[in-house]
Formats: sequence, structure tokens, C-alpha cells
Amino acid sequence: MIRILILSLLIATNLHAMEQCSWDEKTPCVIISKGSLGNSNRLGDRISPTSIITKSEIEKYNLVDLPKVLNFVQGMDVTQSGPTGQQGTIFLRGTNSNHTLVLLNGMPINDFSTPTGAFDVGPEFMFNIQQVEVYKGTAAAHWGANAIGGAVNLITTVDYDNKIYTVGSGDSKTISGNYYTRHNEWDINVSAGTFESETVSVLAGANEKDGVENRTVGVNVGRWFDNIKFRTNLMTRNTFADMDGHSVAIQDGKWSDNTFYALQTGVDYVTRNYTNSITLHTHTYDREYDDAHYDSKTYMVKAQHQTDTWGVGVDYKHDRSASQTQWSTSTGNQHNLGYFFNLSYNIFSYHHRFDENYESYKIGFLQPLSDSLTLRGNHATGYKDKTAWSSLEFSNTQEISLDYNNFTTTLFQSDVGNLNTDGIELSYDYKNFRVFASHLNSKTNNNINLRRPEWNMGLMHNLDLEDNWALTTNYKFKDEHLDLHNSNWSTISMPETHLLDLTLSKKIYDVNIGMTLTNLFDEQYESPHGFNQDGRRLQFGFRSSF
Repeated sequence: MIRILILSLLIATNLHAMEQCSWDEKTPCVIISKGSLGNSNRLGDRISPTSIITKSEIEKYNLVDLPKVLNFVQGMDVTQSGPTGQQGTIFLRGTNSNHTLVLLNGMPINDFSTPTGAFDVGPEFMFNIQQVEVYKGTAAAHWGANAIGGAVNLITTVDYDNKIYTVGSGDSKTISGNYYTRHNEWDINVSAGTFESETVSVLAGANEKDGVENRTVGVNVGRWFDNIKFRTNLMTRNTFADMDGHSVAIQDGKWSDNTFYALQTGVDYVTRNYTNSITLHTHTYDREYDDAHYDSKTYMVKAQHQTDTWGVGVDYKHDRSASQTQWSTSTGNQHNLGYFFNLSYNIFSYHHRFDENYESYKIGFLQPLSDSLTLRGNHATGYKDKTAWSSLEFSNTQEISLDYNNFTTTLFQSDVGNLNTDGIELSYDYKNFRVFASHLNSKTNNNINLRRPEWNMGLMHNLDLEDNWALTTNYKFKDEHLDLHNSNWSTISMPETHLLDLTLSKKIYDVNIGMTLTNLFDEQYESPHGFNQDGRRLQFGFRSSF
């Protein structure tokens, strides 16, 4: 009955509310908003459906890692080979797991040493992330190669709030904090966090608990000199995880040690009418397993000029990789020089990008029909680079959306070679209430694709009670879907899941104390098949500002 009542609420989630900002001649107007360092003008930012998860929502709903954040984006399916911290893959709008580009402040951070080009979202924790942006549909004209299903942009910037946060139970704990200071007009903050857990075995049927340890540190530095801003962002994280093989017989001695470093530095010249920016970026992956080792390095530079209605830019990216397994050793190099521009006029916006292997474009419109009703749509093309295990792929996407006050309805259709997807997304977002539903058809050569359920629904709600008490509800429904059997590789049907988390908290001065009950229905589920997920758990914690 509880599940039926919850499902009856699910009508439609997306956050399209933009922060308001007024320009002061002495203080430039700069806010965190979507389109960070991307090839897009102000109209283009509003045309495509984009989900934004803010820092306050990440903290409020206890979204400790990237899979938990993405689980509450409509049209996004996440599978994880075990509980928190284990390897995770994403399927955006029914496309494949290697069709989504992941960025850090607008700079691609996919791991070049990954054989298929898929991004592992499992080891990524949110300790120093200020905002997560999800761009749905082919986004190559904005970001370049590999965004044929969409893109996920992780935003790091100076966090001005000094705080400490901890939550845990007997077998799991999270501790994080942020420290901000201002020295000689330089803004400096250090964010750090650690996650440790040993709750269940990764492999269903195994008899030992597998642990995960994550350490994440981020440093952000910035300063304004009149209209010129200097910025530097440093991020490093390590996730060590016990793993299992594909059978109980090989559950011992399996592990992964995944390390990531990223450094960005740049200069922005900001005026009322335009922004000039240049960014230098490098990142490194060092992934070691009990039987293999992969590492990759990427170097990138990006420069652009952007106004409200038009912009031009150029970027250069160079990748290097090396891998060593029990079967082979290999190295690889890749580079790309890209040029891009965008312009808008009246109700239309156009984006175009030239890369060394392909060019992509996106044309869209936004037409207000009344004070509360807006129609928007676009057509876009894109491509994915060839990797060791996958070939060059091309895509095109059509979508049309209707916004009515806080309701949004989107119809979309996408083709990636023999992979064809279409669906509808419904959402309602108002203040502390977010609810969504999406319906998807995803097929390859007319065969239903695995791990992509037909229906997804979700709800996030924060209710303020008397005497500074608050109740937070976080619910996700995933429909029945097909999967691959973990041991005999046959196609099987997986049951629907209802995941409900509740948090009851009270604010006492600058301290929030509370308890969280995760997986209230104690769903014993596997996602994907053969890999355990956490059951019902009770955690206690506090958050304090200083």
C-alpha cells in the first residue's frame, strides 16, 4: 500500500530555475549556472533539457557519490557491480554505457585507457563537487566527441561555507569538511572527505564482506583583479575496493585501486557584454587491479570568446594511455584540435563544432506561447571516437519540450547506428519538491537493450516541521528490465525495485543532527544481476557550520 501511495504521486523532475544576479560595475556578476565553459549562448542554454543537482541538494538528500546523484535524474539508469564505491555504469536515455561524456568544469575527463571508452562513475564521491549538470541528448556541438548520448558536468569552485559533516553506522561511515579563507584578496578553500564501508559481499552468494575506502581532496583558488579572474582547481581522489570474480570460487584476492588527479588553471576576462576565457587542464588515471594495471594522461587547452548571442572558441586535447594485463601490454596516443562557434537570433540558436574526425551541429528554437507556456526543441548530431574495443559511431537526436509553469514534458528520439531510442519525460519541480517519470524504448536491431527499464520514476521532497525539525524523502522506482545472467550469460528478466530513504533531522543553532533510514523496504536486489546492493540500514550523523 505504501508503494502504491508513493507511485500515485509520481507525475513528473528537472531544475530549470536560474539564480538571479545583478551586475555591479565594481563587482562582476558571476554565478554557478549551466553551460560552464561550454559552446553555448544564453538562448542555447535554455533550449535543451538539463538537470541540475546543487550542493545543497547533494547534502540535504545524502547523495554521497555520483551514482546516487544520477539515480535522481530522469532518463538516467545506473548499474553498479556491488554497493557504494564499486564499479558503476550509466545509460542516458537508453544509449550505451560508453555514450555519455563526463566533464570537470567543462573539460572532458573520460579515461582514455578504458577499452570501451565508458566512464566508471562508481569511485566518484561528491566531497568537493558544488554542482552536477546533466545534458541530455546528443551534445557533441557543445562538448565534442563521445557525448552522443549526453554529458555529465561536475562543477568545482570556491566553497565559502566552513563546515564539517559526518554520518555512519556500525559498518559504514562518511566524514567530510570544507575550510575557506581569504588571504590578500585571494579566495582559498580546501574540501576533503573520506568514505569507508564494509556491508555486504560484492558477489551474490559469496560469504565474505567486501570493503571500500575513498579519500577525496579538492583545492580551489580564485582572485579578481577588476574584471579579470584567476582561478585554479585541484582535485585528487583514491578509491580502494575489495572485489569478487564472476563466481563464488574466485571471490578471494580480488581488488581494485583507482586513483585520479586533475589540475585546472585559467583566466577569465568578464564584462557586461562578453567573457573571454582560457583554461589549461590535465588529468591522470592510475588504475591497478590484482591482475592488471591501466593508466592514462590527458592534456588540454581551451580558449573562447562568448557573448549572450554568439561565441567562438578553440580547444586542443592530447591523450596517452598504457595497459598491462596477464595477456598483453599496450600503449596508445590520440589528439584532437577542435573549433566551435554558436549564435542565436530571435527564437533560434545554432551551435557548430569542427573536430579532426567529424563535425557536429545543433539547431534549436525556444518560443514563448504565453506568460506561463513555452515550446522548445532541437535537432543535433554527434560522434564517438574509436577505442580498442569499439568502432567510430555517429548519432542524431530530435527532441521537443513544453514547459508550463513548473511542469515540463519532453519527447525525444535518437539514432546511434543500429541503436534506436525514443521516449517521454515528465517532471514537476517547485521549491523543495521534485518528482519525475520517464518512459523509454531502447532497441538495437529491434532487440530490447539490457539494463534499460521501460519506466523510471522518482521523488525528492524536504518538509520543514515545527521546532526546526525536517523530514527528507528520497524515492526511486525502477521498472522490470532485461539483464545478462552473471554466470551462464543468458538473458533474464530482473524485478522492479522501490528504493526509499528517509532522513529526520533537527537544527540546533548551527548544527544539524539527524538519522537516516536507507532502503526502507529492505529490497534485496541485484543491479546488475549477480552483484549485491545494500539492504535496509540506519545511520546517524550531524552537520555543523563554523
